[in-house]
Amino acid sequence: DRDEEFYFVPTKSKKTKSKSKGGAAPSGKSIKHNAETFQLFDKLKLDAPLTTDDVPALLEKLEAQLEEYKAKVKEWEEKREEMKKAIIDGLAGLESEEASKEEAAEEKKEEDA
Repeated sequence: DRDEEFYFVPTKSKKTKSKSKGGAAPSGKSIKHNAETFQLFDKLKLDAPLTTDDVPALLEKLEAQLEEYKAKVKEWEEKREEMKKAIIDGLAGLESEEASKEEAAEEKKEEDA
């Protein structure tokens, strides 16, 4: 009688610790990253792949970025020669301006004397 009064009826069942083998589990293996790899992906402005299934999409993004950078380098190489000429002409122009200023200063001295 006393056992029936104080007996606690369990309401919660035990949880089983089995891994689900259904389709809900990710099919790719997970990739472990450290802080350095996360920094590298951050510098590239990309998300680090968490599973091996994410890698092909990431490679496509990386190849697209590589093409963009190659295009930028090509543009820079084309403009580099022009910039060199402009700098050389600019320096030559500055030298000729300085020479003409010096000549004008000498002429003023001669006129004053």
